Amino acid sequence: MVLRTSFVKKFVLELAVASTFLFAKATDTPNQYQQNDWFAEFGGNTSMYVNPAGISETDQLEFSAAIFSTSSSDASQEYVSLTFPIDYKHTLGISLFEKGAPFEDGESYGEIAAQFGYAYRLFHLLSLGVNLDVLYTNQFNEKDQLKVNADVGLSWNPLASSKYGYLLIGVAVQNLLAPIVDEADDAYKLPTNLNLSLFYRGFNRLLEFKAEFSILDLIHDSKDGKGCDLEMSFSLTYYLFPHLGVRARYTKEGNPVLGATVNFKNVSIFRYLALDLEMSHDDLWAKKNRGFVWAVKLTTRFGDTREEKIGEERYRRLMIEPEKDYHAAESLYLNRQFLEAAYAFGEIQTKYPTFRLVDQAAFYEAKSFEKLRMHKAARVIYRDAIKRYPQSDQLAKYHFQLMNINYKEGKYKEAMAIYQTIAQKFGKSDAKADADYVAGQIKFEQGLYKESIDLHASIPPGNANYLYARYTMGIANSRMGKFDEAENCFRDITEQPVSNQSERDLQDAARVKLGHLFFSGEKPDIAAAARMYGLVQKDSPVFDEAMLGIAWAFIKANKPDEAIKYAKWIIDNLPESFLVSEAYLVMGYCNYIKKNYQDALEALNQAENRTEQPIVSVASRDSARLAYDAMQSQLDSVQVFALDLANQLPTPHVESKRKAFRSTFDKVYKVIEDYATFMQRAIQSDRFESNRKRILDDIGPKPMPRPRFPFPNNSTPNEDSSISLEDDL
Repeated sequence: MVLRTSFVKKFVLELAVASTFLFAKATDTPNQYQQNDWFAEFGGNTSMYVNPAGISETDQLEFSAAIFSTSSSDASQEYVSLTFPIDYKHTLGISLFEKGAPFEDGESYGEIAAQFGYAYRLFHLLSLGVNLDVLYTNQFNEKDQLKVNADVGLSWNPLASSKYGYLLIGVAVQNLLAPIVDEADDAYKLPTNLNLSLFYRGFNRLLEFKAEFSILDLIHDSKDGKGCDLEMSFSLTYYLFPHLGVRARYTKEGNPVLGATVNFKNVSIFRYLALDLEMSHDDLWAKKNRGFVWAVKLTTRFGDTREEKIGEERYRRLMIEPEKDYHAAESLYLNRQFLEAAYAFGEIQTKYPTFRLVDQAAFYEAKSFEKLRMHKAARVIYRDAIKRYPQSDQLAKYHFQLMNINYKEGKYKEAMAIYQTIAQKFGKSDAKADADYVAGQIKFEQGLYKESIDLHASIPPGNANYLYARYTMGIANSRMGKFDEAENCFRDITEQPVSNQSERDLQDAARVKLGHLFFSGEKPDIAAAARMYGLVQKDSPVFDEAMLGIAWAFIKANKPDEAIKYAKWIIDNLPESFLVSEAYLVMGYCNYIKKNYQDALEALNQAENRTEQPIVSVASRDSARLAYDAMQSQLDSVQVFALDLANQLPTPHVESKRKAFRSTFDKVYKVIEDYATFMQRAIQSDRFESNRKRILDDIGPKPMPRPRFPFPNNSTPNEDSSISLEDDL
C-alpha cells in the first residue's frame, strides 16, 4: 500500500492543483509548484488564479469552462469560472477546479478547489485583488481534507490607447497562508509564490503577447531544498482575421504548445463567444509518461457591458432620478404642501447640481417659502440663485420675485429700484410684463393713476397679467372720471376666454363694475345693470355685491318686495359680508316705500348700528401689529432653520430633525396665517370707509330717511383694487 501510494502521489502531483491548481514536476519535492498556464494567463478576464486583480478588466458577465487531458483521458482536469463586474470599481469572481486519477481497483485520488475572488479598482490605472481559496482532497477514500488559503495581487494598466495598444502589468502573491496537506504516508506545505505578469495587445489588435515569471516557494523549509526557483512562460497570438488567431506558447513546464482561437460576436444570447484549442507532447524534452496532451477552453460573455451599466446608471442618476424627483416636488407644490415642496426642491439642487432643471428647482423652492409667507427665506434663495445661475433662463424671474416680495411688504421704493433693473437688463423677457403689472399696481396704490394706466397698457392680450391689468385700468379710469374708458376695460375682461377660477372670479368682478357704471351713469340703464349683476356666479366672491345691486335695481324700478328678497338673502346667507349693513339699508328703504314704518325703523337701526364703527378698529389693528412684531425674531429663526433643512439631503438624521421641527413650524405658520387673515380683513374694512359714510348719510335723521340711490359717478361700492394675478405653477 505504501508503494502504491508513493507512486500515485508522484503521478497526481504531476497533474497539479493545490489551492490555485498548479502542475507539479516529476520530482520528489512536492512543494515545487507552478501555475497551470494551460487554462488562463494574465490578461484574460478569468485569470483569477494567476492574479486576482486581473478580473478587474472584466467588461461584462463572463463564463468560461475548460478541460485539460491526456490523449488516453486517464488523467484530466476541469475548470469553470464566472466573473461579474458590479460597477466601475468592483468585480466578483468564482472559479472551480476538479481533477482526479482513477485506478484499476476502483480507488482514486481527487481534488476540488474553489476560489472566491474580489477586485477593487483603487485608481483608474491600478487595481487590487484578493482570493479566498478552499481546497478539498479525497485520498483513495481514506483521508478527506479541507484547507483554506488566500492570494493577493495588484494590476497596473499604464497604457490603453488605439494608437499604442494595451499594456497590463501585474504582481501577485499566492498561498499566503501556506496550509499543510497531509497524505497517507507524508505531508507537504503549499508553497508561497510570487508571480510577475505582463500582457500586451497592439498593432490594431492583431497581436497579443504574454509573459509570466514565477518565483516559487518564497518561504521554504531548508530540508526541501533552496526554494525560490524561477520559472517562466511566454505566449504569442497573431490574428489572421478579427475572428481567427493562431498561437504559440512555451509553458512553465517547459512544453512548446501550438493552438488556435476562434471567436464570434453577438451570437444569439451571447455578446461574445470564443473557443481555444491547444496541443503539446509531454515527452518532447523528458519522459513524463503522459504523451500527447491537449486543452480546450470555451469563453462566453453576455449581458450589458460595464460601460453600458455605468452609462445607464449615470443616465438614471443624472436624468431619470432627478426628473422623477422634480415631478414629485412639483406635485407637492401643486397640492399646496409648500414646506414639503421646499424640502424636495432643495434636495434636487443639493443632490443633482448639474440637472437641467436645477435653476427652476431653486425658483420653486423660493416660491414655496413665498407661499408660506416666509419672505426672508425666499429672498435668500432668489439672491443666491442670481449668483449661482447667471446664465439661467430664470434669472429675470429671480429679480421679479424679489420685486414682488418688496411690493407685498409695502416696500415700494425698493420694488421700483428692482423694476428699473428688469426694464434695463431683461426688457424682452416674460418677466418684464409681470414687472410692469406690479409696478402699475404700486403706482395705483400711490394714487398715480395715469402712470398706473400707462404701465398696465403695455401688457398685451394673451399675457397672464392682461385681465388683471385691465381690471386695475378700469378702476383707475373710473376714479379719474373716464367712465367710457373704464367701461371698455371691464367689458374687455368679460369678453376674454378664461382658464382658471381666479380669472372667472375676475370676470364676475368686472360684471359687477359694469353694472355699477350702467346704474350710476349720466343716463342710467337699470336693465343693463341688472343683466350684468345677474350674470355673476353664486360661488363668486362678489356675489353679495351683485345681489345688492339687483336689490337697488328693483328699488329703482319701484318693486320693493323683490328688492327685499335679495337684501334678506344677503343678511341670511352671508352674515359676515361687509354689505350686510347696506342690505339693512335697502330693507329700510323698501319698508318705508311700503309705509311699513316700524319695520323700516328697525332695519335702519340695524344698518346704523352695523355701520357706525369700523369693522376692524385702529386699536385692534395696533394690538395685532405689536404682537406680531414681538414674535418677529422667532419667525425669522424658524425661516432660517427651515431653509437650512431644505438644503440638506434627506438622511435619517435630517429626516428626524425635520419631523421634530414640524410642530414648531406649524405653530409659527399659524401665527403668520392668522395675522395675514386679520390684515386682509383690516384692508377690506378700510376700503369700506367711503361706503360707511355714504350709508350713514343715506340713513339720515330717523324716522324720515332720505332714499338716495347708491353708486355716485365718482365712486363704486366695495371697490377692490387688490385683485391680482394668481402666480400658480
